[in-house]
Amino acid sequence: MDSTRSLSTRSALARATLCALAMGMVACSDTRAAEAPAADQARSADEPWFGVMLPPGFEPHALHVISNRPAAPAVVPEGESQYRDLAGDAIQAHLETIVGFSRESEETAEVGEGQIWGRVTGFPSGAKTIEWAVSEFRAAGIADVELQQFDQNEGASIWLPLSWEVRLLGDPAFGEGSADVVLESAMPLSAGDLSGGSLTAPLVYVGTATSTELARIDVRGKVAIQKAIPQGHTVFMRSPVGPRAQDLLDRGAVAVLTIIDLPGNMRARDIGCGGGTCFNIGGRDGRFIESVMDAAAAAGTTADIRVEMRLESERFSGLSAANGVAIIPGTSRSDEYIVLNAHADAWFDGAGDNGDGLAVLVALARHFATPGMRQERSIVFVASAGHHSSGLSGPGNFVAMNPEIAEGAVLVVNLEHTAQRNIAPARSLHEDGYREWTMDSHEAPIVAGITNLAPYLEGLVERGIERYGTNFVSGPNTMASGEGGTYRRLGVPVFTTMQGPPMYHTTGEVLEMVSTPGMERMARFMAFFVKEVSGASVAQLNPR
Repeated sequence: MDSTRSLSTRSALARATLCALAMGMVACSDTRAAEAPAADQARSADEPWFGVMLPPGFEPHALHVISNRPAAPAVVPEGESQYRDLAGDAIQAHLETIVGFSRESEETAEVGEGQIWGRVTGFPSGAKTIEWAVSEFRAAGIADVELQQFDQNEGASIWLPLSWEVRLLGDPAFGEGSADVVLESAMPLSAGDLSGGSLTAPLVYVGTATSTELARIDVRGKVAIQKAIPQGHTVFMRSPVGPRAQDLLDRGAVAVLTIIDLPGNMRARDIGCGGGTCFNIGGRDGRFIESVMDAAAAAGTTADIRVEMRLESERFSGLSAANGVAIIPGTSRSDEYIVLNAHADAWFDGAGDNGDGLAVLVALARHFATPGMRQERSIVFVASAGHHSSGLSGPGNFVAMNPEIAEGAVLVVNLEHTAQRNIAPARSLHEDGYREWTMDSHEAPIVAGITNLAPYLEGLVERGIERYGTNFVSGPNTMASGEGGTYRRLGVPVFTTMQGPPMYHTTGEVLEMVSTPGMERMARFMAFFVKEVSGASVAQLNPR
């Protein structure tokens, strides 16, 4: 029998699962599960796992894209073609080097057994990335360059998983030959009581259930499976999904698995659920779980589905880090500073968070270091550490260690998630039963947050859109997320550029996700923006 059922049948069987697991229910309010075709309800016990297609395993650097048009070329206004440091191919070379530090940390298993990798502040990968940025600043000919060291705050620590496994246990009740299946996309978010040990428990599926529905489902002593369907930025799922996970733990669940319903089989390090045991599960592993539980509900064997979990983790404290800082002095107002910041650390390949931002920062440093490109005000470039590491705030330490710059700053620019391609899950299923990604020719929408909404600065954004085609959206807003939040304490306007694509904090955030022309668009826009700001009055930048 075909292992990919119709959507209507899957929906019906999912409802049957909820009905079968609900505590104290007399009858289901929706009887569509009973209408499922008899052939599906009697899925063969002669095939392993009810004949459901096994998941493909973990795919660390794969993108399943069904429409990959070339990225739209960058717009280069007349008179700017000679600015070669801002060209896409030059910035792409920076990005490839940056992602290379992440890949090296994977290859060397820098953290634990190498199941998690990245450019991690406090570890060699993070240090190498900052040191590379410093070397690029110096190679550009900037004289005033420093590697500014700092230590982790006392009492702070970073929790990192070192080794783990989530395994569905096979049983003859699921079909002859049903061997254990390891869910390789599993990503631990917190250990709870599991660290250094193992846990075996039955599964209960809750999907996207509301509190009212959860009140009728018995999760006590079980591993609860919830579902998150990101609409744009994964971070937007934190609010509904994290609290629901905590609610499940409070109701007696021994652990929570969250299916991140996206194409592929990625690991996703985001969302969390307080202090309990929580794992994220990739889309293809998640589809396997749902299909098996649907079939088990129809066969009356739901109670037999069990999962075995193990996890080793550690808290790291007493770490050290550094920011890379370069200053190009101004020609006439050198005691006034425009600060450009891009954080260097990342989870996994981190091509978009924040490889593209750091690559653009380095390109801008090289551009403004070119003879004849000095501006009226001094420009400060900060490759900052610690975005993902508690107690190692790069921006916070930069402000504390550079009081003269903090006092003289007139504007801060935060470059963060600047050029990822616009990508979305396809609605239809591929022939193997899985969704894939669709990708168009432009960048994902970019929020342009200006904390004081200064009309002059907003006008520059509008002019820049017309001149370079940057995909800024949302109209005027005061967003200053990420590193921008720390810089608010300076009391000067903070301009944050930030995207919200679904690959955020996942293993799918690879080089192919970033638009080379998009990085050029952002770099040329930022060069224009900084030049205009350098000649503006303080009153224009920060009207009182």
